[in-house]
Amino acid sequence: MAEISPSAVPGDEHFYRYLQAQKSEDAAKFAAMGATKAALEQTAFMTFLIEAADNKDYRVLVNSPHAFTINSIATKSGSGTCTLTAKINSTALGGAANSVSTSEVTQTHSSANDVAIGDDVVLTVSSNSGAEDVSITIACTLTLDA
Repeated sequence: MAEISPSAVPGDEHFYRYLQAQKSEDAAKFAAMGATKAALEQTAFMTFLIEAADNKDYRVLVNSPHAFTINSIATKSGSGTCTLTAKINSTALGGAANSVSTSEVTQTHSSANDVAIGDDVVLTVSSNSGAEDVSITIACTLTLDA
């Protein structure tokens, strides 16, 4: 911010003192903000709903604009059951597929779970037995540029 100085106009000195006090307060706020930078790793999530599931692939992310890691997938249906397998392009994530039912299930994934820029994320439904209103939450980690 440029230096502020009072002019020769009567009454400007009150405004000048106000601006100087405001400048000091702002400097203290900015200094405090600089001490707490954002962490390089940020958590994120994606949610999806398949109203009437069919045994097929659901391509939910095409040509990802960012690289990220899929940590876990939570599922729950309104009724019926099915199996949900998450894939990056055509490779299934490491770990177990989700057995979808009316009870919430979360599967963690620690291998084959890195999405690169340009990859697709595909959810494959199989062994469908009347699954409806299938809710899916994919928990991810993004790494910010330093």
